[in-house]
Amino acid sequence: MDPSGSNGHSTPSAGGNATVAGAHAHLTEAQHATLQFLYYVNLLRARWILIVSLTIGIGLACGLYTKFLTVKWYRAQAIVTPVAPEASLSMGTGAAGDMVDGLGGGIASILEGGGADTVTLAERYTAIMNSYAFTTDLVSKYHLEHNIVGARSPNAPTVTKWSMHTMITDRFSTEYDYKSGNLTLYFLDPSPVEAQRVLGYYLDSLRDKLRNEEVQAGASAAASLEEEVRKSSDALLQTQLYELMARQIQREKIAEVQSDFAFKVVEPPVVPDNYFSPKARHNATLASSITLVLVCTWILASDFIRRAKEQFAAVNQEPTAPSADDQPPRPDDSEEVHPRFVRNLRPKG
Repeated sequence: MDPSGSNGHSTPSAGGNATVAGAHAHLTEAQHATLQFLYYVNLLRARWILIVSLTIGIGLACGLYTKFLTVKWYRAQAIVTPVAPEASLSMGTGAAGDMVDGLGGGIASILEGGGADTVTLAERYTAIMNSYAFTTDLVSKYHLEHNIVGARSPNAPTVTKWSMHTMITDRFSTEYDYKSGNLTLYFLDPSPVEAQRVLGYYLDSLRDKLRNEEVQAGASAAASLEEEVRKSSDALLQTQLYELMARQIQREKIAEVQSDFAFKVVEPPVVPDNYFSPKARHNATLASSITLVLVCTWILASDFIRRAKEQFAAVNQEPTAPSADDQPPRPDDSEEVHPRFVRNLRPKG
């Protein structure tokens, strides 16, 4: 009888290999994926001490470093309510008022610029405070170069106006509340006193800029009306133009003396007791999460490389060793890792 099994019988070793092949043959893709998943779970579970120690240690170290060694930033805040331009003043009563309501009323509405809602005003104020001209004037007027840039070495590159503008706008932010119509201003600085002071400069500079614009607009409108009066020979039109010119002069004077011009301060600049950033708990959680992912990835990648090297070495090995028929059957990796799971997948005899 042929020992090779050509007569339909097999040797014990061949039968063992056939059993292993049969165990692989009847596994579905989902079951095979489950075995692979359980293999990687056991691989990570075998190194749980390393994973937990590194995750907790690095997260705790990052949290302590953030809490005690990093620079703390305080955020000053102020709340203002944008105020629409002053409504047109009464131009008189009776016949004179009726005349102004005609031609003069239309010209007055153009000169006053019309009303504006708080949303538009808040967007305009925010754009002004974030503009290059406003921030550079603010830094130059209140000499904030040293406070913004800080101590610098003699060999440090020169700070340009644009870089100064970028630095100060990165610390400044606004938030508009659509329910209340209030605009909240924020400014960050390592010193709480300095943060409060600079935010006060923002409010003062914004009010001065808006007031100067209003005064210049009123003065320009009054000068233009005066020129029109000189050119006109109609007494009725001259009366209307004089009324409008008086309105512009009054508008100019009100803008100069009004304390709450352009916006009302609901809450002056104030700084909370606790610093705003960095947050130690947030940094510790983030560092722990990143460490956990990196350590697990390193473990799985190392095992994948090890198994790939073993397979590559087995393929390149010279066939000098005894044949597989002369060696005892070796169970597959899946059965070594999860023998009970694999045995339950095999068909019942």
